Amino acid sequence: MTPPPWLGEAPGRLDFLGGVADYSGSLVLQTPIRATTRVAITPTAQPRLRVASDQEGVVELPSPDPDELVPPSGEVAPLVAWLDAHDAPRWARYPLGCLFLFGRAMGWRPEGGLSIEIKTDVPTSMGVSSSAALEVATLRALEAGSGRRFEGTALARLAQLAENEVVGAPCGLMDQLAAAHGVPGSLLPILCRPDVLREPVPLPEGAIVAGWPSGVRHAVSGPEYATARTAAFMGKRMLEVALGRRIDHLAELPPSVVGGVTADDLPGWITGAEFLARFGWLEDPRSDVDPDRRYPARAGTEFAVGENHRGDLAERLLRAWGADRAGTLRVVGELMYQSHLGYGSIGLGSPETDAMVEAVRGMGPGRGFYGARASGGGCGGTVVVLLEAASLVELRRLAERAGTPALIL
Repeated sequence: MTPPPWLGEAPGRLDFLGGVADYSGSLVLQTPIRATTRVAITPTAQPRLRVASDQEGVVELPSPDPDELVPPSGEVAPLVAWLDAHDAPRWARYPLGCLFLFGRAMGWRPEGGLSIEIKTDVPTSMGVSSSAALEVATLRALEAGSGRRFEGTALARLAQLAENEVVGAPCGLMDQLAAAHGVPGSLLPILCRPDVLREPVPLPEGAIVAGWPSGVRHAVSGPEYATARTAAFMGKRMLEVALGRRIDHLAELPPSVVGGVTADDLPGWITGAEFLARFGWLEDPRSDVDPDRRYPARAGTEFAVGENHRGDLAERLLRAWGADRAGTLRVVGELMYQSHLGYGSIGLGSPETDAMVEAVRGMGPGRGFYGARASGGGCGGTVVVLLEAASLVELRRLAERAGTPALIL
């Protein structure tokens, strides 16, 4: 245990490849950004919970009995109901969810109240995982204050649980793993089955990854992300029937196998009602099938499988680029362009990010621009760009001419 205030810090991240397919067991490549979220927790004698954010404001709540909000079973419904009853805003539910879930997992509770101070320069709603940065920073501060430490990937998994169950955002585990384990200047390969971390992959010297925010706000709690996720799990169920076997993770299948399945077995589009009538259930507990909604079943399936393949190929190329540095970067950049097309196929594209990617393509490898794609949950957010460090000034000029926010590095 360290003396108060108890401090925790975690970075945002850029999703280089694979991100939106994490729920399908894909390999994803992530890199931390310079911007971080910092959380300071101070015990108080008054039995109150105070959460203050330099961006969102201040919330004060009575300090409840943690055992009543998160019972031994781990059920979070009482906690969510308590937050609802006290009109706790969405932004405050991230640290508060982490607080109560941490207490249950570690058998710890504060002696009195707590003051939680949040300061951040991670852009919000831009697809760089500001929520995971806040969760990981909060849990690190709680580790410092309680003297209890997570092992392995347990901290990231608890952070995801807070976002899924307390906040209600159906994210995968990738963001929290990237915030907790990312290495600056390298890509962190994560095999999301659910949390297999590989050794970081250093970028070739002189090459960098930059985030170009679109200015279009994004949220994984939106209907587009939920539709794409549900479509992928529909495809998994359809393929199990078509192939006659259990599939642990959709992304474990090679693209050629999925491409060989007929349109009758894996249609381009299917309504929720049609799916339920034919297959009866969906495996993913965080996906709700809307009978009246049309789902891009084939595109959702092919994108997840293709992202895993692209991520695996990119990792192999970057680990063994040898003498052909420029050729490797061009091929990896092409994989990014292919990934970007996939975003549009599953309803996660946007005209703004399409125009930004085409602007990067127009600059080309001859000017040090290798590839770009929408990232994270899509529908705006941030375009991730692979380029030469010497070309960063030209990317800044592109961003200035487009009137978009400052670059993320």
